[in-house]
Amino acid sequence: MNMLKLLRQRDSFSKALIWAVGVGLATILLVLTMKKSGNIDIWALAYNIGNQGNDLFLILTNLLIIGWALNKRWRSIIYLTLTLDAAVWAVVQGVKALHLTTEWAYRPNGGAGGFPSGHATHAFAMAFLLTLFFPRLAWLWYGCAAVISWSRVESDWHTGFQVTVGVVLGIGTVLLLVGRWLKHPDAAQAIGRFQQGKPAVQTDQKYVIE
Repeated sequence: MNMLKLLRQRDSFSKALIWAVGVGLATILLVLTMKKSGNIDIWALAYNIGNQGNDLFLILTNLLIIGWALNKRWRSIIYLTLTLDAAVWAVVQGVKALHLTTEWAYRPNGGAGGFPSGHATHAFAMAFLLTLFFPRLAWLWYGCAAVISWSRVESDWHTGFQVTVGVVLGIGTVLLLVGRWLKHPDAAQAIGRFQQGKPAVQTDQKYVIE
């Protein structure tokens, strides 16, 4: 069974996880082995993607999830999304607050606060959440996360190692939060709609898929 067929048959959580691992590893390999282009136009493109592009991605995707959840009256998803935003900020800023003085913690230009890449952390965490709820566009969500991560290295804001740690932190943070949320009744309705011909039903303990 090829990967495309596997992705179609999996529920959205499994799909999000498969994409996270696959694109995450590919992105890590890219940022650890890539050589900067040295082209001013490509640098400018990367700079804009890593700044305005990243902000636009996070704002619009937050509005997408929250607006969709409001329409469905799934308040737990709104809480999950906002909690993820806060958790990513807390984790990244918490590490940076340690003021690490080792060489790998500095930005390529020598500035402080390079470790880890908050952009990569947030982008991959949000890509997982988006794929969980809108799995058909997984290629778009993770594509954006990968490009944002690449842009941080190309534009000299981060080293490949700093972006690598960001990717891992983002996936790890969202997995912890989603793992807890899956016990909520909303999860069976939100994710269960992707189970072909398998309606969500309630048991004494929690909602499951029959």
